[in-house]
Amino acid sequence: MSALPHTPLSIEPEFLAIPSKPQSPICFTFFPAINSQTSTSSVQHLIVFINGLGLPAASWLPSISLLRSQPSCPTIITYDRFGQGLTTSRDPLDGTSGKELGHDFLDVATDLHEIILTISTKKLGLNASDVAHGGKLHLLLVGASIGAPIARLYVQHHPGTVAGMILLDSNIANVNYSDFLPDPSSPDFDPKKMLGEDCTLEQYREARAKLVAMFDLNVKNPEMLDRTTSPKLLPHADKPALKGVGGVGLRLMIVGHDPETFAEMSFQMMGTPRTLSRITNAYWAEYNQGLTKITDEKLSGPVIIANGCGHFIQKDDPIFVADTIMNMIKALEW
Repeated sequence: MSALPHTPLSIEPEFLAIPSKPQSPICFTFFPAINSQTSTSSVQHLIVFINGLGLPAASWLPSISLLRSQPSCPTIITYDRFGQGLTTSRDPLDGTSGKELGHDFLDVATDLHEIILTISTKKLGLNASDVAHGGKLHLLLVGASIGAPIARLYVQHHPGTVAGMILLDSNIANVNYSDFLPDPSSPDFDPKKMLGEDCTLEQYREARAKLVAMFDLNVKNPEMLDRTTSPKLLPHADKPALKGVGGVGLRLMIVGHDPETFAEMSFQMMGTPRTLSRITNAYWAEYNQGLTKITDEKLSGPVIIANGCGHFIQKDDPIFVADTIMNMIKALEW
């Protein structure tokens, strides 16, 4: 693909209510398959996009336009979580006993399963038993940022339903920024490892404080998504191993940001010294490498770097995202 299509998408968002939260409508958009080779009597294919915190479902539209400009394209759904984008409803769990800080990643994965079941019934002519264990529906999950741990938890708790997964610059779910950017007041702080020509001790203190205030797990967000439980839900990058359709590993593509572009964007947008971003990038690269191990070795290649992209890969290069998805579709033989 070399250019965005000239004709915009004309499909409008809709609302649905999942059975467990009937008073809280969720906005979704359903894109029917184009020239699909499947029928209601055989296995159907569904691509599900899972947003990060920073961008809503609309951020996927340029890539979806490209996908749907091809001769064939599987069914696609996007959706906004509670308190995000076009979904103004709040999660009824928020503030209840045990959820004083809000709902967490596993709650979101559970909601997603209900969304898929509801759409499969209303739009695809399937029922719950058809969806269970990949009976008549095979999924491809595309998750960006925190969408990646949500996708992992979905596969973990609904084994056999997902054929493939693409994780775009996964959120590092098991640590805080403050964990890999050591406190400069600590006696163990080594300035030789953390400082550079563009990062004095004072600049380090200021940048670290800003990053921790924005990205640590206990920082509140408009969705009231509690991220403090994520280290317990997903303590490791490289496990547990995930089982896809047929009880075997699922096809997996792990995509990371361009480290130099990320460093430059972080400096331009937040004033983060490039030296500090490069330290962060090293942890990110290690985490992404671990993610390649959550499926069978033959079903996951090396980490793919999205050249010229910062953290928001679908915004920075929708053509790259569409190409990556097309490559996955070919690998799945959909």
